[in-house]
Amino acid sequence: MSSGSSDYLADTEGRLRFTETGRRALTPYFAMAGIDIRQINTVDDYRRARAAASPYFTLWLAQRTEQWPDRPEFNLLKTATLGRPEAVEKIVNQWDAQQGEDNGHV
Repeated sequence: MSSGSSDYLADTEGRLRFTETGRRALTPYFAMAGIDIRQINTVDDYRRARAAASPYFTLWLAQRTEQWPDRPEFNLLKTATLGRPEAVEKIVNQWDAQQGEDNGHV
C-alpha cells in the first residue's frame, strides 16, 4: 500500500483503508452526510463521500476549531478561517498591537 495522505492508505488498485488519525478526524465529517466511514473501501468511494459531505465542511471545521487551545495564534486562525471580514480585521489589529508590545514597541 502507498500513502494517499495522512488520513488513509491506498494501493495501486484503488483499495483504501483509513489510518487511525483519518478515522478519528473524518468519521464525524462523513456522519454529517449520513455516511458510515466503514463503508468507504476504495479511493472512488472516498471521493464520492467527500463530495457528498462537502456541504457540511464549514460546520465540521467549526466543530474541530472548538478543540483548539484558547491562544492568540489559534484565535487568529479560527477567525481568519470562519469569521467575517470585520472580525478578521479586528483580531489582526489586536494581534499586531500585541506583537508590538511584546517587542518593546507601543
